[in-house]
Amino acid sequence: MNKIRVGVLFGGQSGEHEVSLRSARSVIEAIDRDRYAVELLGIAKDGRWLAGADAQALLDGRAPADPAPVRLQRGGTALTPPTPGLPLVPF
Repeated sequence: MNKIRVGVLFGGQSGEHEVSLRSARSVIEAIDRDRYAVELLGIAKDGRWLAGADAQALLDGRAPADPAPVRLQRGGTALTPPTPGLPLVPF
C-alpha cells in the first residue's frame, strides 16, 4: 500500500509561533504512520522556511543548521515560499 504524503506546516512570524509548534507536535504524534508519510515544513520566527531535519530541529527547540532555501515541488514545477504579506495558496 502506498502511503499518502501529508505536509505539516507550522511556525511563522506571529505571536502564535509557539502555539503552532505545539499543535504540529500533537498532529505528528497522533497521525497514523502506517497510512501517511509526514513531511515537515516549518517557518522560523525570522521568516525562513525549513524542511526535513531543519524543520525537525525547530520542533525540538534546537537551532536549525544554516538551511538551504526550501523549494517545494509539484509535478516537476518549482514553487517557492510566498512573499511575506501575501496569502499562501494551497496546491
